[in-house]
Amino acid sequence: MKIRRIYFYIPIIILLTRCAIQPPPSTERYQPRQLSAEIPDIRIGLAEGLDKIEFESSGKIEIFEKDRLIASDVSWDHNWQVQIVNSKPAKIIYRLYYKQVDDTKVAARIYDSLRDRDLPVIVEKKKSRVFKKGQLSTVTTYMILLEPEFASETEAYQYQWKIRDKITAVAKPYIKTSPTGEIILKNLKSGQNFKVSKYLKIKADLFTIKLPTAEGYHFESVEVRKYRNQINFIIDRFGKLTVVNVTPLESYLKGVVGSEMQEKFPIEALKAQAVAARCYTLARIGKQHELSPFDLCDEVHCHVYGGVERETDNISRAVTETRGIVLKYENKICDTFYAGVCGGHSENNEFVWDGEPRVYLQGRIDADMKNFPVDFLKNEENVRRWIESSPLVFCNTQNIEVPVFLEYTQKYFRWQVRYTQQEISRVIRNKTGKNIGRLLEIIPVIRGVSGRLVEIKLRGTRDTITIEKELSIRKALSENYLYSSCFVVDRQGTDFIIKGAGWGHGVGMCQTGAARMAMQGKSYQQILNHYYNQAKIVKVY
Repeated sequence: MKIRRIYFYIPIIILLTRCAIQPPPSTERYQPRQLSAEIPDIRIGLAEGLDKIEFESSGKIEIFEKDRLIASDVSWDHNWQVQIVNSKPAKIIYRLYYKQVDDTKVAARIYDSLRDRDLPVIVEKKKSRVFKKGQLSTVTTYMILLEPEFASETEAYQYQWKIRDKITAVAKPYIKTSPTGEIILKNLKSGQNFKVSKYLKIKADLFTIKLPTAEGYHFESVEVRKYRNQINFIIDRFGKLTVVNVTPLESYLKGVVGSEMQEKFPIEALKAQAVAARCYTLARIGKQHELSPFDLCDEVHCHVYGGVERETDNISRAVTETRGIVLKYENKICDTFYAGVCGGHSENNEFVWDGEPRVYLQGRIDADMKNFPVDFLKNEENVRRWIESSPLVFCNTQNIEVPVFLEYTQKYFRWQVRYTQQEISRVIRNKTGKNIGRLLEIIPVIRGVSGRLVEIKLRGTRDTITIEKELSIRKALSENYLYSSCFVVDRQGTDFIIKGAGWGHGVGMCQTGAARMAMQGKSYQQILNHYYNQAKIVKVY
């Protein structure tokens, strides 16, 4: 085993140390294009599923029932309580979704062609918020759906199975009837009440709210957070209370960059993060949380958004100095994903989520190196050697001296967890709902280009099951989530030892790698060009 490691380790060191003498990638200047001076407002979901919540406000506030002003110049700096009463959830149905198009004529042609195949199809209009021509606009698109309505996703897919030879469609939930109820806003000192129907909007200088964060992850907690501008309290489709912060995009980004990166990271890394977060936000509006009254949530599912207290001078500078700058590919704003520590190689988007491969989200070695073999880490022997070595990639912060602000990343580059057979069998049963008996073997089936597993088999004494998708694999083998799905498994007696690399899905920019690149003198443009291949840096407002 030692001999195999040595023969692998030497080529890696030779290859990766050579990258240090290669000329840095060229800096691509952004193309100035001043389309609009207006910064769009973003709606951020802070909490869902509540019956009541308390908050503090500072300065004068204005209270609205949706857009109707019902109280102004209210200047109490006191605690408030928001509570729902007499609420009923929406009626949710499921339909099979086939396609969405922008043009009525195209929708009509698809409708006619499906009708000719004796499929019960309908076309429904859908209004969505999208970023277009330098501003957020409401656009109308046309959804082609199969006509039958179903009470559950399972029933919808049972119908899809029956007509599988004619069409392939996806089951999606839709709101059939809206939720109902009333919202009561109460000043906890004066006792004064305001009652509205379904939708309460409050504008103030500052809000302070205690919220749960990162639920289900190994770093979940409860935090007191502060927000500016506007908070909406809305009865959602479940008949519960949803809390939404409405704030200008550039202000929002300050709360995101300061949450997604350490504020002491080099300024060029923070700028790269600001651009990536701006791109993702604008690209995802109208596509995330379609049945919720907000554009993005404040958790890792979208962006971690910590509000006002995440803003610092460095963070504000990074956002301000990249104002309106985004990445585009084929004239569309890039969906710029990023992750904490890629482990030495980023991952292709199609191996992590459904969808077509995107040129700018294809995995690559996290170093200034060209021609690293594309399928090298799909091989089981190679990926084991990779994980058990310490390649000289940007995000490798182990066994070297790093600034204090990067020390937290050291435990993620290479890591391991150990389970007894009883422990891991219980975790699998709890996380998958399947009782496979005592786990006998974790079998790798498919790996992506970074070595991340995208399909495994779990063989037990009673059954063998297949787990697909990176996040599902990480969830199935941990009380919370494994740091990543780039791992190999060893057995020691009846114990299972999982040795892994990286933290997160690995798609797009490696945040730790970006910090190390900036420390080596690279600009934010060079960082973005490294992680998002063939994307163009442009200014949209």
